[in-house]
Amino acid sequence: MPARAVVLPGSALLVPGAGGGADRLGDVRRAVDAALDRLVLAAVAPAATGRDGDAPLVVLAPAPRGSAGGFGRRRPSLAGAGVADRWVPAVAAWAGSGPDPAPPAHVPASVALVALGAALRRAGADGRADVVVLEVPAGAAPATAGVTALRRAAGVVVAGGAAPGTPGAPPGDPAPGDGSSGDAAPAAVLLAPGVAAALDAAVAPGRWSWHVTAVPGGHEHLPASYEVAEGRAG
Repeated sequence: MPARAVVLPGSALLVPGAGGGADRLGDVRRAVDAALDRLVLAAVAPAATGRDGDAPLVVLAPAPRGSAGGFGRRRPSLAGAGVADRWVPAVAAWAGSGPDPAPPAHVPASVALVALGAALRRAGADGRADVVVLEVPAGAAPATAGVTALRRAAGVVVAGGAAPGTPGAPPGDPAPGDGSSGDAAPAAVLLAPGVAAALDAAVAPGRWSWHVTAVPGGHEHLPASYEVAEGRAG
C-alpha cells in the first residue's frame, strides 16, 4: 500500500505562468512544494523506506463531468481551463519532450503532474519517470489497473477539489480554511467522492492519518485559503 500521499489544490493557477504575469498562488505553491519534496524524498529513496524501487508514483484526480476517466501515462495540459499549453513553459516543455507523447490529462491531474514533476527534478530525478495518472469519473469506480497501481505506489499525489463541471460544486478549489494547521481527514480539502473512494481502496478505510495546512489565498477574487494535506498510511 502507498506509504504517503499529498493532496494539493487542483487549481490551474498553481502552475507557474498559468495566470499570466501575476502569480496569485505563490505562497500556496511553496507549501505544496515543501509537501511534495518530503513525499519524493521518501519515494526515491527506497533503501530508507523499505519500498520497492520500481513502485510508481501515482497522480489521482477527478475526471470532468461527462469524461470516462482513465489510467496510464499522461502529459499535462491546461487547455480545459482556457490556457493554451504553449503559453505555460512547464506544460510546453513537457509536451515537447520524449519520443512517445502521451495523451493529455485533464486540468486537475495536469496541475498535480506539473507540481510532482518539479519536485522530482529538484530531487535530481526524471520529472516524468514512473509517474502514472488515474482520473476517476464522478459516480463510477476507478479503473481496476489504477487501483492496483495505487496499492503498490511509492506515493500518491491527489488533486483536490470537485470534478470540473460538477453541478453545485462550490466556487474555488478547496474548502475555505482559517490559515491554520492541524490533523484532519482529507475531506477538509474537498475531495471529489470518486477520488476519496479510490484513496480508501488503496488502503484499508481509516488507515490514513492526515495533517492539513491552510494557506491564505491572498487575493479578493480567490478563495480565502487553500489547503494542502499530507497523509501517511498506517
